[in-house]
Amino acid sequence: MQITKKDLGKGEVELTIEVSLEELKPHLENAAISLSKKHKVPGFRPGKAPLDLIKNKFGDMALYQEALDAAISDSFYKAVTREKLQTVGQPKINVDKMAPDNPLIYKAVVALLPKVTLGEWQKISVTKKEVKAEDSDINKTLEQLQTMNVKETVAERVAKKGDKVELDFEVYLDKVIIEGGKNPKYPIVIGESKMIPGFEEHIIGLKTGDKKEFELKFPAKYFQNNLAGKLATFKIKVLQVFDRELPKIDDGFAKGVGFEDLAKLKKQLVDNITQDKQSREKQRVESESIQEIVKTSEFSDLPELLIDNEIHKMIHELEHNITSQGMDMAGYLKSINKTHDDLHKDFRVQATERVKAALVLRQLATEEKITADDKEVEAEIAKQKETYKDNKQALQNIENTGHKQHMANMITNQKIIELIAKTVIK
Repeated sequence: MQITKKDLGKGEVELTIEVSLEELKPHLENAAISLSKKHKVPGFRPGKAPLDLIKNKFGDMALYQEALDAAISDSFYKAVTREKLQTVGQPKINVDKMAPDNPLIYKAVVALLPKVTLGEWQKISVTKKEVKAEDSDINKTLEQLQTMNVKETVAERVAKKGDKVELDFEVYLDKVIIEGGKNPKYPIVIGESKMIPGFEEHIIGLKTGDKKEFELKFPAKYFQNNLAGKLATFKIKVLQVFDRELPKIDDGFAKGVGFEDLAKLKKQLVDNITQDKQSREKQRVESESIQEIVKTSEFSDLPELLIDNEIHKMIHELEHNITSQGMDMAGYLKSINKTHDDLHKDFRVQATERVKAALVLRQLATEEKITADDKEVEAEIAKQKETYKDNKQALQNIENTGHKQHMANMITNQKIIELIAKTVIK
């Protein structure tokens, strides 16, 4: 394997790596096994067809493509080790040459581990607040339970405040229906104020079958920037009106949700709310403690690649949250009048802070000699296997070598945070 190193400055290095045919051979053989497992080869059991037969059946390039990731992963690790580079984050890979009967040549831009000098972090003090379940918290939760158990019956009368109304409605700007502006069978509880100001008032006094057209202005600070402050036309048709009877909050109500009486229900709510508040307060002080340590630390140049990787991770997290709520990323970006490039810029400061926090935790682990031993990692993996024993895909992910390292990192970080909490949080 031939390696050429080029210093790009600002903590980044470009490695040009040439993997010889001899070094590629085991990866090509494994790729042949993989392809023969994926595709049936007549006369051979899955994974047993010879290399030459796989080449003839699928072609050289298919074989090389199948072998590429493993060849790069293996050679990159060896190159970094040979060059004695302390890298961090994922490299940026660009394949220069991949052709049958030729060596594999690719470039890898890597971020070097920045130097971190910790300040006198042991002298930092962060105060943890006492939390408890307030009466307002309990009442709010009881109201939510009450709403979940509401009794609804069709009402042959005009709608009034407190009713649930099912309606079709459309939203127009300049006589053109807006994207997502057609809403069939949409349920609204009059008085919950979940629509823009003035909308619910137009439903009051209407009955099943009634239609109405009216104009309303979207709030100036509406979450969809393209609609903020715009005057829109709304067309509605009432499909049904429902009378809502909320259950009385008493012992009978408590029994209906699985408790002996109201006192027992309230006690459980106090416990749940207190635990939730304590958990959020714990997260707050831990985060604040790490931020304070970052402020007292000094860093060498942070590689752009490292920050970019963190930004991409944040955008992926955002996309996951959006899709889990039934929306799509393109629609979300349009609603806030932003592009992916805008998000990239917006997340830069936060991404930089996240990178610094991760580097601080890593430096603390080094200086305090904190690690996760194999027994701890295996114990945690055993728990996960038990939890996901009926999920084949999850079990495959758990068996992955990278997952083991991920678990080791998580356990190490937990230990570091415990040390910080013991030292810093009062």
